[in-house]
Amino acid sequence: MAEMIGRTCVITGASAGIGLETAAVLAAAGARVIGVGRDRARCRAALAGLRKRTGSAEICFEVADLASHEEVRALARRLAQNHRCVDVLINNAGAFTSTYQESPDGIEVQFAVNHLAGFLLTRELLPLLAASDAARVIGVSSGSHLAGRIHWEDVCMRRRYFGLAAYDQSKLAVVMFCRELARRLGPGSRIDTYSVDPGLVNTDIGAKRTGFLVRTVWRLRTRRGMRPEDAAASVAFLATDPGVAGKTGMYWKERRPLPSSEASQREEDAGRLWELSERLCGVDFLPRLTTGRPANLSPDPAWRTRRFAFH
Repeated sequence: MAEMIGRTCVITGASAGIGLETAAVLAAAGARVIGVGRDRARCRAALAGLRKRTGSAEICFEVADLASHEEVRALARRLAQNHRCVDVLINNAGAFTSTYQESPDGIEVQFAVNHLAGFLLTRELLPLLAASDAARVIGVSSGSHLAGRIHWEDVCMRRRYFGLAAYDQSKLAVVMFCRELARRLGPGSRIDTYSVDPGLVNTDIGAKRTGFLVRTVWRLRTRRGMRPEDAAASVAFLATDPGVAGKTGMYWKERRPLPSSEASQREEDAGRLWELSERLCGVDFLPRLTTGRPANLSPDPAWRTRRFAFH
């Protein structure tokens, strides 16, 4: 693994599971690690554990509920106040719920956390990413995206909610966002983007906001999964390996690029999802890509003329 001395890495969902283990790998490689978690006590415990395991003092935690757009923006403001640049952003935070739940902004919580949080945080941190000599944005997706489809007529699935379908949709959105961000940044950008499937992992994400039956099935299923530290190796590989530089927009599993689903590769749908995400977050991504930024951040100008219908 390449040394990461002097590199600043932001990892969401870092107080447990894959995020925690990825933080440990990067801190051991010399990176300055900024973990993000929702619970203050768990963040404090994660910080103490990481410092003890790695011997690194270059680790800190930020507390933010990424289901909230305002907390995502506040997190980005704090990072901008305290750091000159961000070299690696790992959008790892995830949620699963078997029943319909809404974010503080009135959006179905899996779509809000698994996709929109990464979309908005990436947008807000673009100036810090642009300040890096070679930045990477990594979206943690899942093989579940292969079964996913975007429910354009009801993206929050309020009329007919099924937790696994909402999860599949959110993980498909992660892949589509990473591909579309790479396209809009354009050739020669110093910011590379990747989506990654860490594989079936033995974590408790499916046991947090679920009923007894779903919780039991999840735990039985994930017993066959790999350890979080093994899954984290795939994520850390994309953050550190010099050989993946320039291979932007690709979908990765087990340290190699794989074809993502057919649905994820439809350019028209990717643009439609991008504009829908802007509307749900109440932002325009474009100014953050162009205003005051280096020329190599210019998006594909063709997208300006495209318009997409929302049902």
